[in-house]
Amino acid sequence: MGRQGTPQGVPVTGWSGLSVGYVPHGPAMDRPFDRRRFPRFARSRGLALDVVDRWSSHDCYILSPSADVTRWVDAPPNVRIVVDLPDAYLAEDFSIRRAVRGVAKWVGGESARPVASYRRALERLLQRADAVVCSTGDQAEAVSAFNDNVHPILDLHGEFPVVEPSGPRSDRLELVWEGLTATLPAVSAILPALRSMADRRSVCLHLVTDLEAPRYMNRFVVRRTADLVADWGVPIELHQWSVDCLVEVAGSADLAVVPVDLNAPFAAGKPENRMRIFWRLGLPVVASSSPAHRRAMTVAGLGDRWLCDGLDDWRTCFESVGKEPARLSEAARAGQQAAVGPYADSALEEKWLTVLRSIGLGPV
Repeated sequence: MGRQGTPQGVPVTGWSGLSVGYVPHGPAMDRPFDRRRFPRFARSRGLALDVVDRWSSHDCYILSPSADVTRWVDAPPNVRIVVDLPDAYLAEDFSIRRAVRGVAKWVGGESARPVASYRRALERLLQRADAVVCSTGDQAEAVSAFNDNVHPILDLHGEFPVVEPSGPRSDRLELVWEGLTATLPAVSAILPALRSMADRRSVCLHLVTDLEAPRYMNRFVVRRTADLVADWGVPIELHQWSVDCLVEVAGSADLAVVPVDLNAPFAAGKPENRMRIFWRLGLPVVASSSPAHRRAMTVAGLGDRWLCDGLDDWRTCFESVGKEPARLSEAARAGQQAAVGPYADSALEEKWLTVLRSIGLGPV
């Protein structure tokens, strides 16, 4: 079980003099993780961060998923460690990718040495940590097998403006999806429903993603996204992902789609962050019926009307949108109220304060 209490020494009870080391997810600090999790909280609270790759004399260290597990698991007992693990890594099915991850991270320079089982190495780090941050209650339950001090916290979305919802803009239904190219298979799975709708009315699917992306280890075998979607059989427009681009595309869209593979525990265990982004941008969302998406729809008071368990549900939902366009505006308003209310950054920042207090740091 994880470490309990506070390491020996005088606890820091305010921001004055508090020093925090941060192991980033990307060297340029420009990945969504680095923009939307602890660093954004730190900026909001005026807390300075030092980017590090090993411990020294800081009061605590926040570790991203790119931290070297093989190094940090051996940190001395008086080094306060918070592991931020926002994805459902513990729910991931066995695969070749999972089996070779311990070696792949060594080859890619993220680990000082290879390990036969990266999963076991990660479990040991969770046991060693003073606190663990994840994204959902389901993830927290899994992590609690290794650590008693677990805190589910969703992404902070202050980089996205709050855009007033508006109704359909034209006879053509403009759909938008955003994400990594690696998750495009979840979109391709709903293509039959999109094609059915395209047979009856004009439709366009906007994909906001990387126009080129590596297939392996985020660096090898670069593929053009246009080649991946060339045979999808529906009108598609590709857009290079950026905050400004997503805001612009969403501003011309009628509906956001957030499909996930419900048969893959890692994907189905993801939080509702993408829904929250689109709600913040003033769009209604139709999504796969994952635990997090069901929770978000409940928070927004939308029930299961915009949730899909399978292809038939996607067809039904698209058909109902065509028959009752007013539902789009109603759903957008309800979603945005949730995004700026229960899901507001201010509420999430309080949870980061709780994390720091749990290890004897932060203002009392």
